[in-house]
Amino acid sequence: MKGLPLEGYRVVDMTEVWAGPFGTSQLGDLGADVIRVESYPRVAQSRPAQARQAPLAGQTTPPRSLPANVGSGGAAPLDAPRPWDRASGYHMTNRNKLGICMNVLDPRGRELFYKLISVSDAFVIGYSAGTATRMGIDYQTLVQHKPDLVMLSFAAWGEQGPYQGYSTIGSGPDAWSGHHELRRYPDLDPSSVPGGLHVDAIASMTIPYAVMAALHSRERTGRGQFIDLSLAEVLMNHIPQPFLAWSMNSELAQPIGNVDPDIAPTGCYPCRDEDTWAVIVVRTDEQWRSLRIGIGDPAWADKPEYDTVAGRVRSRSDIDEHLTRWTRTMTPDEVFAKLQAVQVPAGPVNHVDGTLGDRHLNERGFYRWVTHPITGQYRRPAPPYTLTRTPSQFWRHTNLLGEHNHDVLCGLLGVSDEEYEDLIARGVVGNSYRPEFAIDA
Repeated sequence: MKGLPLEGYRVVDMTEVWAGPFGTSQLGDLGADVIRVESYPRVAQSRPAQARQAPLAGQTTPPRSLPANVGSGGAAPLDAPRPWDRASGYHMTNRNKLGICMNVLDPRGRELFYKLISVSDAFVIGYSAGTATRMGIDYQTLVQHKPDLVMLSFAAWGEQGPYQGYSTIGSGPDAWSGHHELRRYPDLDPSSVPGGLHVDAIASMTIPYAVMAALHSRERTGRGQFIDLSLAEVLMNHIPQPFLAWSMNSELAQPIGNVDPDIAPTGCYPCRDEDTWAVIVVRTDEQWRSLRIGIGDPAWADKPEYDTVAGRVRSRSDIDEHLTRWTRTMTPDEVFAKLQAVQVPAGPVNHVDGTLGDRHLNERGFYRWVTHPITGQYRRPAPPYTLTRTPSQFWRHTNLLGEHNHDVLCGLLGVSDEEYEDLIARGVVGNSYRPEFAIDA
């Protein structure tokens, strides 16, 4: 894609699931030539080897018209061909990439991987600490093939330290950091907290930042470098207040649910229809006065103790009881409109499908139609920011499994057609899974 900021850079992506794939997708959004190397014959965690039907949340049987790319992990109709190319989880995090499928543990596969690294600028890997070394694709090995390589590895606790080799997924750092404990409600124990992958979301935004910083440094110095990114440390930077409250004031943060203990009213309030909600936050005395106007200045709100933040915090229960009576007369969108009209922070609690029809998002062009050779047309969220002079585009559809094997191996790396066919026959490269292939997490 001509004119994008990272045009001319080539990035090799060997990551799984969310954090790494979405991070490298953003490099692709900005014009980098991202080549995704998927394992073979091992089945990727976010690609199903066999079609399987998954019910939506709260359902015991699938709906009759379940789309092919809906479901946790990417369920598809039982008779759908190439289910691994229909997984919604894979489509979510992989766009603007070339995709090859190769066994880098095979000596010939590893040799080709080294050759790919030699013509690339950066390499992102998302395996547990020490795995790259065991595979022979660690930084010290790869710089022999590309001396100015930028390589980023993100492991749960980083590459170095006493926890080297410990493995987990996003819920592990969430619990270890204390974030899981803080997310619970005060009257429930941690077992009630749903699994959280917040760390994947924020790491996916940190990865491209770190890679671009290292590439910028290389432009100035001519030297590449290794980036040791710890998922746990990324997450802890997103919850600094509890740590500083303890280290500075010996205050141990407690779970607060939907309530901010320092202000009132604040929380999630039920609306007119069953299981519909709106969030309202009043931080200042000025916002309280605006709230009174927005709800019709009722007599119950005309109390001197409500005029200050401290007074409202002490009267939180009474205020919430009255405010709930008001929100129960309206839809979440009506609460949203009425309070935003008087400059009070408020918003509807949407289900996922609620934002698809949102007028604001659609007028901003947030949802983009994409065409995929297997799943056809569907909408997906746009890149997370807009550059006015060089706007990001979806210029490559989510790659099929092994879709660009020939293009990359023969076109970029110079493999002959005869050798390419031999690689296929030996199972070093491929573009489909067999049902007996197992997932090796």
